[in-house]
Amino acid sequence: MNLWIVLVNIGVGSVIGGITNELAIRMLFRPLKPWYIGSWKLPFTPGLIPRRRDDIAIQMGRLVEEHLLTTEGVRRALAQGDLENTLAGWMNNLAADWMADERTLRQTLQRAVPQLFTEDGGWSEAVRVPVQQKWHSFVQQLFTQYEETKLRDLLPQAGIDRLDGAVTSASQHMLGRIREYLYSPQGQQTLQGMVKGMLGGGGGMFGGLVGMFLGDDKIIGKIVPHLDELLQSPEMAERLQQFLRKEADKLLDKTVGELVEWLGHDQLDDWSRALFARIEAQSLQLVDQPMSRLTAPIQQTVTNDLVPRLAKWMVESLQTNVEKIFSRLAIRDIVTRQVEGFPIERIEEMVVGISGKEFRMITVLGFILGGIIGLVQGLLANWLG
Repeated sequence: MNLWIVLVNIGVGSVIGGITNELAIRMLFRPLKPWYIGSWKLPFTPGLIPRRRDDIAIQMGRLVEEHLLTTEGVRRALAQGDLENTLAGWMNNLAADWMADERTLRQTLQRAVPQLFTEDGGWSEAVRVPVQQKWHSFVQQLFTQYEETKLRDLLPQAGIDRLDGAVTSASQHMLGRIREYLYSPQGQQTLQGMVKGMLGGGGGMFGGLVGMFLGDDKIIGKIVPHLDELLQSPEMAERLQQFLRKEADKLLDKTVGELVEWLGHDQLDDWSRALFARIEAQSLQLVDQPMSRLTAPIQQTVTNDLVPRLAKWMVESLQTNVEKIFSRLAIRDIVTRQVEGFPIERIEEMVVGISGKEFRMITVLGFILGGIIGLVQGLLANWLG
């Protein structure tokens, strides 16, 4: 047996096998562009992946859409994951920082919208004028909408019951104030004037005779107890309450349009402007309060109620609308465009970084298989020779 022939065959076969495998691996990515000799394009140029890049992008887009990032998978991940708690924690931290801020609401708004306020601290005309127009339009629309509606129909039953209680309180208050007035110096003078007027203006024969036997003080002393007793009687209180209830019923049976006509449009416009001015002044006082003070009454509600509900609603909305979101996102097209625009060098670097060990083993396997084939060829050559 010629040992050198066997060794040469082993070496040649091993080199050919290893180089062939290494070349095949490289030809997956290289060359990046086709090579030409004159007008003739060399075969296998560009490499497999650059040449089939568009097809690979389409297939990857289909793979991601149909098998990887599916609506059912996303919905299951949302249901099984801890997204709701994570979202609630993030919003709680955000809300806590915002509610603990010592800056005023004005400072916060000025950072977001610098032209919101004038130099003297009031609302800018660009904000105030449209809001005022909306306010007056709202008031006019409100009166027009309820023009034929009775005031009784606008009040809830609790409001009507409260009005009835107010009538009772008002009647008692009125009787009490009248009694106080009777015993006051002004009330005494009024009664004296009334008595003199009833007796003839303080003159005449009848008036003179009465004045001879009864002085003004005695007459008043006789009248006042009877008036006081009358004012304290249940019958007087009941009659006054009935009168006030009838007047209240008449008012409640009026429509909004009748009330507007009775008060006058000018008066209502004045009230509307005055109310808007008051609201504007209160709003300016409000914006000068620190955020921590403004949000203090609602901090517990926000943390324990609002944020958990909002987080739950957001997750449930995502689960419900995941199909609509996916249909609008067009994931297949997004993945296809991303792969088409991805640099081949980066793809090669990524694939080699992940599978470099396996590629080296393929090259080594080429050397081994080539060597084995060379050994078989050498043995056959010696045996046949």
